[in-house]
Amino acid sequence: MRFKTVLALTALAVLAAACSRTAPPVTYELQPLVKGGSKFHGVHGLRFDKDGNLFAVTVIGQSRFKVDTKTGELETVQGPPEGMADDLAFGPDGTVVWTAIEDGILYAQSPGGPVRKLWEGQRGLNAVSFSRDGKRLFATLVFYGDALYEIDLTGAKPPRLVVDKPGGLNAFELGDDGMIYGPLVFGKRIVKINPDTGAMTTVSDELEDPGALKLDFKGSAYALNNDVELRKVDLKTGKSVIFATLPAGADNLALDAAGNIFVSLSATNAIVEVNAETAAIRYVVEPALLTSASGLSVQTQDGKDTVYLGDLWGGVKQIDGATGAMEKHEVTVFQPAHVSTTADRMVVVGQVFGVMQLIDRKTFEVLGSWSKLNSPGDALEGPNGTIIVAETGTGRLLRVTGPEVADRQVIAENLQGPVGLAWAGADAVYVTESTGGRVTRIALADGAATPVAQGLAQPEGVAVDADGSLVVVEVGAKQIKRINAQNGEAVVIAANLPVGLSNGPSLYRSVAVSPSAIYFNSDVDNSVYKLVAKRP
Repeated sequence: MRFKTVLALTALAVLAAACSRTAPPVTYELQPLVKGGSKFHGVHGLRFDKDGNLFAVTVIGQSRFKVDTKTGELETVQGPPEGMADDLAFGPDGTVVWTAIEDGILYAQSPGGPVRKLWEGQRGLNAVSFSRDGKRLFATLVFYGDALYEIDLTGAKPPRLVVDKPGGLNAFELGDDGMIYGPLVFGKRIVKINPDTGAMTTVSDELEDPGALKLDFKGSAYALNNDVELRKVDLKTGKSVIFATLPAGADNLALDAAGNIFVSLSATNAIVEVNAETAAIRYVVEPALLTSASGLSVQTQDGKDTVYLGDLWGGVKQIDGATGAMEKHEVTVFQPAHVSTTADRMVVVGQVFGVMQLIDRKTFEVLGSWSKLNSPGDALEGPNGTIIVAETGTGRLLRVTGPEVADRQVIAENLQGPVGLAWAGADAVYVTESTGGRVTRIALADGAATPVAQGLAQPEGVAVDADGSLVVVEVGAKQIKRINAQNGEAVVIAANLPVGLSNGPSLYRSVAVSPSAIYFNSDVDNSVYKLVAKRP
């Protein structure tokens, strides 16, 4: 959906009654704060088909795109949810296969045919490649597993294990000799693997942090190293040279028929071309301000709003609530999907790997780290230093009092998709149950649950306004509601919003309230918006 379309649908007065029956009607104006502007939500695998067309894939955006290498225009070929892919490959007949790493599915589609599943139930499916003649297909498990398999393209035979625990074989390719060449992201080397025997030998150990590799079929390979280096590696000697220094966030690469190298930059939603002769770098797809806007929080000081946003591939962004001026802060939390703040500190949560960090808001020093959470949602730091966590994966509300797993106490359980949290005074929290369609108040002392509002369409982000009313993002209806916390009465204050791209890893539609505005993130167009009240 284009920004102008969204603005036309929402910017003009969406009439809302405040929760009090006597309050005058309030009109809200939709204003863009930061326009991310990219269809990508992090860009990863790249491949050219037999006709020389470039394709790019994204995991969070769950889509496959055709890329015009001259203009940078993107055409969506496969959207959510089946479009999720970390890597893709084309056979000589035009068959395309792709790896839905988080959903654990290896998809395939022949020209003009339906999408079919070659393999299911293997979270971690990462890299994929055909042999040069297209008769053999191989795929790897990385991060959630560690293995190389040969795949039967017909689906008649189960996948055959080639190598168990090779060391994280990432984007690889098969040579004319039938051997598999690729980088080991954990083994810190480039290897050659015999696909029949599984025998693995080292080609080069000169790369400190190899990420992806493609062959030029002239005796060399191009490999990414340390997120910024494009190395050219001699496959016989293992010697490598820095061919080009790239912008940060290099993820994957592909070579066109002329040998030019195209590199995806997940940290900026960009694609660059590196000239095969001169090593000159040209942007094919320009960088975006945001990669995949997720959870946000706002702090107000001296009438000035500062918004903190989890940008899944771009760290935590600190945004001026008036001008949209933005500052990037690197964090070690992978895909920071949820952010909450206090006057001095910040809690950042990564849903995919189940990690959480407590960070000093001024220095960005890490004050505490936790892991082994099961698909966590929002987390709030209390005044006594404990942290309350909505553990979406288990349907529990947790109290975290220390660094160990044993220091986690269950406050409430059997919640239906708990995601968003907001304080309900000092001794309770409001929880959005996204799959249960309700907002619930839970007492922290004994876990007593009191329904606040029901019948909602996938509520996620929740915040408390100055009058005690709740502001909730209703993702399934693409709207924001104001809910009376006492009687559950709700009114729509903004509709037809650019939220609800899909459901999946780290997609969170958040909301934050200050005295002057309501802020929310768009997972559709990777932007941050604010609603400003216009009172009569």
